[in-house]
Amino acid sequence: MFLRNFLFRSGDYFEPEHLLRLYRAHDHPCLGRRFHSIRLLGMENRPANQQWDAPGLSDDEMGDDMDEDDATTDDQGDGDNFAEIQGMITSDAGKAPLYPNSLLDHGQLLLLVIAFVLKHHLTGTCLEDLLQLLNCIVPGSIMLSKYLFHKNFESCQSQIQKHYYCNHCSEYIGFEYDIAECPACNIPFDDTDNHVSFFLYTPIEPQLKTILEQNNASMNFPNHHHDDITDIHEGLKYKQLFSNLSEDDLSITWNCDGVPLFKSSKTSIWPIQVMINELPKEQRARNVILCGVWVGDTKPTVHVYFKPFVDGMKHLACNGIQWEDENGAHVSRVFCAVCSCDAVARCIMQNFHQFNGSFGCSICLHEGEMVERGDGHTRVYPVRGVSEQRTANNTVRHASEACVANAVVKGVKGPSIFSLLPKFNIIDGFVPDYMHCVILGVVRQFSRLWFDSRYHCKDFYIGNSIDNVSHLMQSLKPPMEMARLPRSLSERKFWKASEWRNFLFYSPIILIGILPDAFMRHWWLLVFAIANLSSSNISTAMLNKSRAALLKFVIKAESLYGLEHLSYNVHQLTHLTQYVGNWGPLWATSAFPFENNNQVLKRLYHGTNGIANQIMKNNLIWNQLNSIYDYLFVPCSEEIQSFYHHLSRHSSRIVQNAFSVSHDCIGLGQPQLRFLSDNEKAALISIFDNTWLHSEVNSFARFMLKKKLIHSHEYSNNTKHNDAIISLSSGMYVAVGSLLFINVSNSKVPVIIGTELRLRNFSIYDTDVRSNVAVAFRKVSFANLVAFKPSHFESKCLMITSERGAHYVIEWPGNDLTS
Repeated sequence: MFLRNFLFRSGDYFEPEHLLRLYRAHDHPCLGRRFHSIRLLGMENRPANQQWDAPGLSDDEMGDDMDEDDATTDDQGDGDNFAEIQGMITSDAGKAPLYPNSLLDHGQLLLLVIAFVLKHHLTGTCLEDLLQLLNCIVPGSIMLSKYLFHKNFESCQSQIQKHYYCNHCSEYIGFEYDIAECPACNIPFDDTDNHVSFFLYTPIEPQLKTILEQNNASMNFPNHHHDDITDIHEGLKYKQLFSNLSEDDLSITWNCDGVPLFKSSKTSIWPIQVMINELPKEQRARNVILCGVWVGDTKPTVHVYFKPFVDGMKHLACNGIQWEDENGAHVSRVFCAVCSCDAVARCIMQNFHQFNGSFGCSICLHEGEMVERGDGHTRVYPVRGVSEQRTANNTVRHASEACVANAVVKGVKGPSIFSLLPKFNIIDGFVPDYMHCVILGVVRQFSRLWFDSRYHCKDFYIGNSIDNVSHLMQSLKPPMEMARLPRSLSERKFWKASEWRNFLFYSPIILIGILPDAFMRHWWLLVFAIANLSSSNISTAMLNKSRAALLKFVIKAESLYGLEHLSYNVHQLTHLTQYVGNWGPLWATSAFPFENNNQVLKRLYHGTNGIANQIMKNNLIWNQLNSIYDYLFVPCSEEIQSFYHHLSRHSSRIVQNAFSVSHDCIGLGQPQLRFLSDNEKAALISIFDNTWLHSEVNSFARFMLKKKLIHSHEYSNNTKHNDAIISLSSGMYVAVGSLLFINVSNSKVPVIIGTELRLRNFSIYDTDVRSNVAVAFRKVSFANLVAFKPSHFESKCLMITSERGAHYVIEWPGNDLTS
């Protein structure tokens, strides 16, 4: 219906007899012609300047391997990524309407089809059927074959570079391998290609330029005037990096990790992904750049796979990137600041021993101890005084000694290619990612100790209460920001990282009265520290208290749980505050946005052939759609623009019947006309004093406050989430009732009515930390109706009910870049 509505508006709608006449004029196959005749529709019958024909790319179907000639050897790639496509869609043929008085032209339809195909992951067969369907509706509206469709993206394909390496010695060969033998190991090459493999790389510079020119108005260039840490820009190491750089210079956070492709094989992709730190935090995850893709059954050879990346970053650090906005031309040098990845990938990139080997910590020179655990042995990292810290200087020295001795020295195997990156510190630049270290590491480890039956004889075992705990968890109604609802603990092996993160923050209340007191107080230390370090405003006092809490957590874990459970992840907790001080809150350098994008990349291919090329090419198309949007859709109707945004990569739900009160307050749906109750009138006195109020008001049960969706208790359709619990700037907590429009002096004033959540005494004071470690949690009870203005809204909260029926609220730390 939507397609029919925007193609055939009132006044332009074709009645059946008109369609029949149109089909006859074009020999349409719907009249019984052989189906292949549709391939000529709208081509030969169109004027020459409206032919949909484009030279270039060979038949690169969704599942085909990339031909060798498709790759460019230009180090910087195609600087004007979509010049050919933009030229085509803005040409006379691209701007020609689909039919007289049509609201769409051919270029706009092409972009809608591209977005539709990528959003819904259509196969090549589905694409061909869709093209045929559109031509059945409007003959000649779009090209009819996949071949012609894919030829429109030749400039996108030309950016993808093929880099070869030797299969025997894994040494880098280059763009071409028309040589008789490997220059490193002298193995002769033959025509079978069995001796040579390749990976794909796309230069970062053109992708950076596109993002900068799209987001220039919102760029968050370094500002070091804050005493508290609110983002990566307030970190000590970030400030040192930019101490002698210009205001236009940029930094990046990058990531590389293995992503399994199939359940039935070991094949994985290892994408190199980049995020610009100077973008506003809500835009960073939306603009992740894909630089390289390695596909195989084994891990990539780091110094080979990352050579184009390192060379490209050296070029950008020296020469910069040129881009333009309304203020003129800019030249921005770009530097690598942070690498965020798990411990396994980190030690590979740094060329260190893995954490289960001696001196396996990549941050300090703690040797670790081997102890028995179960039927085998494991390496643990107990606190035994202060360990010497690794530095860039002593790491270079250890790498040199390792090369001379041909042996591992202090956990260092040899030099790392990333030491060549300008201004990048091989130790400080590799952060302990809290998603892998804390969420998927420590939290999952301790939940296994509590609920796994192999520990049934231990004091900390609460597996007998697993059903009770699961029931309490599943009775929670979290805010919409918690994308995943709580699942039973019996399914915890299937939980995602976000579910373990949620469990961390509501577990202290859920486990009250279930986990023995000594272990409960110990767990509070971790929750307290991670809540502090995940905050959007971290003071020096919060850093110091978090450091004390984490150190005590690690020390006490030995006596409470046993030495064998002091894993490397537990040890990394002692370093977390150091890296928060260096690079900002935990969310600022976490791998969450990269892991989310990994799932997007997995949906960009079909079949098993040419996987890397499919992912690269389709990702480039996705990233360029918005840059083409301005050429095509600005003059379009709002309905067509909304449909395009719905199809775009980072689509948001299209809101209808929105009533805008102010920039920060929007009523949703149709307002309900009702009368104020006596209690509501009494609550409104606090705002309007003795002003006479009309009893008749407009009421909204759903509305937006500062871009946060609020569902009041009056909204009956919301049964799984509770979006009514909020905090105010005054420190008050409220269960929202409704948004009212009050008639005052011939104008309508927005006011929110709700029930006050009165604070009760609740504190867990730790003498070593010198703080209430439950400070993020508030014990509350329902009180009287209150009224407040929308501008007083501070944040949304999660309400948790304990086993004993007490209510607690926590301001949900939804500061992750993916939130």
